[in-house]
Amino acid sequence: MPLSRRQFIQALLATSALPGLAQARPDLTRTMGNTLADRDSSLYRFEDFRLDSADGERHYRIWLGIPRSPAPAGGYPSLTLLDGNAALHHLREDWLSALPAEHRPVLVMVGYDTDLLFDVVARQRDYTPAGPGEGLIADPLRPERLGGGAEAFLRLLEQRIKPEVARRVSLDSRQQSLWGHSFGGLFALYAMTQPSSSFTRYIPVSPAVYWHDGVLQQYLTNSNAEADIWLARGSNEVRITEQMDAAEVARLTQQGSNAFMTTVQNLADQPGLSVHWKQFPELGHGPMLPASLPEALAIASGQTPAGWHPG
Repeated sequence: MPLSRRQFIQALLATSALPGLAQARPDLTRTMGNTLADRDSSLYRFEDFRLDSADGERHYRIWLGIPRSPAPAGGYPSLTLLDGNAALHHLREDWLSALPAEHRPVLVMVGYDTDLLFDVVARQRDYTPAGPGEGLIADPLRPERLGGGAEAFLRLLEQRIKPEVARRVSLDSRQQSLWGHSFGGLFALYAMTQPSSSFTRYIPVSPAVYWHDGVLQQYLTNSNAEADIWLARGSNEVRITEQMDAAEVARLTQQGSNAFMTTVQNLADQPGLSVHWKQFPELGHGPMLPASLPEALAIASGQTPAGWHPG
């Protein structure tokens, strides 16, 4: 019997709020280095533009990867990648060559104007939702970091970034994918619930739905979204501590897997959503970012990569 919507939300939260669940702690000193945009790709050409947030406090750099193959009659499909600095850092030519030439998407890598892979302060503010009617939220663990700016960031995507991209290249408005990892995955799920979002396909990877005591629940409860959703996590998204024995690790791993499958089931039960899912064997939270990128590219080009299942 399908779970109630409330039970569904509780299961979704359990997917990323289990005791001992890994939280991403990337090396915050890593820089982008030499990327595919700096090299000569035979398949894509790259350009970029910059803009600031409405309040002038965050500074964005958006890289475009535009296929060298001619645009289809209806325009190119597109794939918007959050954490654009990290996405471009990991992007590989062989991933692009595996895509069908006639369906290669325009890549819209939305990053920050820094050489670092992550601007952790800016991304937390941009990718995390506040509750309806709330303002910005201080992170209780890091009071210097604010969250709750997802509404403003979605407005930036829809009203400023997308029009600029469309000015530069012909796009198919019916084939717009959004990928995000961790807080970015949380944002993808939030955006899916918003009538102002014009994305048609969402790829939330290891979404951090624990944020702000599971505030995402309020949006999912009231959502009437119609979209394709491709939900993914690693099978080993558990932070192992010295206090855990093998049995405890196995129990938490299975609990996370069960909660994930309950989430998939209940998303699939929502009218208007077409759901696919995948658990990546042996991968933890951080490694899911690069591992999911070639899959997101394939999905945005209209393919179903190996290992994905219908909901």
